[in-house]
Amino acid sequence: MSRINYANIMAKYKTVGKGAVRLTQSSLYLTKPIVSTQTTYTFDILETQTATQQADEIRLNLNDEFICSTLGLYLEGDLQNPGNTGIKRLFTYAPIELNGTGVSSVQNFYNGALQISINNIVFLDKWDSRKHEFVPQTQFQNFVAGTSTSTQAQQQMSKAGMFPVEPTITLSGAKKNSIVLQLPTALTSTNVAVTDDAGGTYTYRIQRVAILMRGLNAQNGATFQS
Repeated sequence: MSRINYANIMAKYKTVGKGAVRLTQSSLYLTKPIVSTQTTYTFDILETQTATQQADEIRLNLNDEFICSTLGLYLEGDLQNPGNTGIKRLFTYAPIELNGTGVSSVQNFYNGALQISINNIVFLDKWDSRKHEFVPQTQFQNFVAGTSTSTQAQQQMSKAGMFPVEPTITLSGAKKNSIVLQLPTALTSTNVAVTDDAGGTYTYRIQRVAILMRGLNAQNGATFQS
């Protein structure tokens, strides 16, 4: 987010009497488990929704506001190998070359539509998830340290799937926020197996969907109505 946008946002807070708000670069990371009978995913946004919060999620504090500037949608995979469980990876596409039949069951994640509303006012509608599908040729090439292909692939993956949201969207801990992804068909959890340079294999289980938002966090920017 540019310095100009930062200054404009700070000026707007001052005009509504929130001059003490502190703006910092921040992120939200929200996930939901894949359910084989479900085509609608509603993401929990607040830290107070503790019943569903995962260890890797980043949610919004009740007293803060979050100004989203870029957004990404991902399939989340959990490493299944003994001794490495708990390690997660974000997939920017359904890797059908690794498990054709199984992975086809999550392909329609990239044929959905996202809607974001605040206090029942829709600010983002019919945002297609297909724009977040990114399939680099080197995504599953064996990564050998120091080679140009591995370096390029990792750099690609660090930026893939994120798109700017303009005008920006402000989520507030003091308001009713709704983030809903509607899919054409239900998804089913599946496994993908990858072979490393030494000939060993490791397995990721794709069993959650995720949304990553980056922008500015406005500390103590939320206002509760009396």
